[in-house]
Parts: sequence; structure tokens; C-alpha cells
Amino acid sequence: MKLTYLLPVLLFTFGSIQNAFAQQDIIGRTSEEEILKTHRIFDIYTQRYTPDSTSVAYLKELDSPIHVVVLFGSWCHDSKKHIPEFIKVMQLAENPLLTAEYIGQSRAKSDPEGISDELHLQYTPTLIIYSGDIEIGRIVEEPTRSMEKDLVEIIKSGVAEG
Repeated sequence: MKLTYLLPVLLFTFGSIQNAFAQQDIIGRTSEEEILKTHRIFDIYTQRYTPDSTSVAYLKELDSPIHVVVLFGSWCHDSKKHIPEFIKVMQLAENPLLTAEYIGQSRAKSDPEGISDELHLQYTPTLIIYSGDIEIGRIVEEPTRSMEKDLVEIIKSGVAEG
């Protein structure tokens, strides 16, 4: 009999504690720093990732501007895995000509500015790589080989064509 009364109280208490530790989704324009600070798992995975040094060396030496628009979900398991890889590559490349813009998506894959609609987002994460104003490629949901190798491949093919 006591269990009948105690169970709802325990469930309510557990739910309240769980909500207190729940992280807020990042929706809209944000920064690498905000992502790493707000969602500790992104920071942990960024620290753990060791990218291919040849690819990083190529990105370090880039001599033409490349801009990457990163559409991700802080709630998305693929984003939690692959955005830290991208962040680590960017940190190690340290090239001012290689820039990124991060835009968090709601679970419905939308953002306040409608950027996801404009860029035809279907899956998270999606990284859209630009040379100037021209889209030269995308990494959608997960890289084919690795984040840095796919990024280099897209840049090499896009810059050669552009």
C-alpha cells in the first residue's frame, strides 16, 4: 500500500532531478566556444580526437579563403560525434583563411533565421563548404573517410574547379 503512494513521489523527484541536469539545445547562430562550454560532451570528444596530420598540414597552408557553414543539432548523436572532429581540425589548422560559422538546429531541423530552409538542410550535421560565394561541397551526416580528409578532398576539388 505504501509503495502505491511512494512510487509517484519517487518518479516525480527523479524527473525533477533529471530536468535540472538536462542541457538546453543550442538553436541559432553560435560559436565554437559556446558549443564547447554549453555541452561538455562536445568538449570531451574534441579533446579526444586526433586528426590526420597530413590533412591538417594541408589546411594550415591554405592560401585561398574557405568558409564552412556548420548546421548541427546539439541533441543529435551524429553531431556529437562529428562536430568535435571538425572543431579539433579547425583548432589545429589555425588558418585565418579557413573560417566556420555554427548554426544550431532545433529537433525539427530549423533555426530562427531560416538558414536551414535556405540551405536545404535534410540531415544533421551538414557542413557546407564555400570558396568565395560558391558552394564547393557538403559533408552530410557523417564523413566518408574522416572529417579532415573529406574536407581536404572537397577543398582541393572545389578550388581546382573554381
